Amino acid sequence: EYSFIFKRSSTLYGRRSCKIISTVCSMFTSHYLFNWNKHFKDPLIYPPSFDARVVLYPTVRDVRNYFNWRQADCHINNLYNTCFGNLFRKGTCQIQKPRSV
Repeated sequence: EYSFIFKRSSTLYGRRSCKIISTVCSMFTSHYLFNWNKHFKDPLIYPPSFDARVVLYPTVRDVRNYFNWRQADCHINNLYNTCFGNLFRKGTCQIQKPRSV
């Protein structure tokens, strides 16, 4: 997950949220693909996809609270995914096929 913050005084694309979303997400995706081989030896198997959103907060304090919350939430998700991945690789946790009722 990546978060970007723009200054309140920014006039990027006339502050049109749809244009900012499409451009930032597109540029992020292209740079991600372009630089993949600089950081990883294995080739990509599937093309990545990313979502994007623009959120407007009224105060600097609200922005700070948002980033504090995202950091904590990402940390929790990372711990969960790391633990689940390790259990799955060890064979301790198996994904079950859905049962039809």
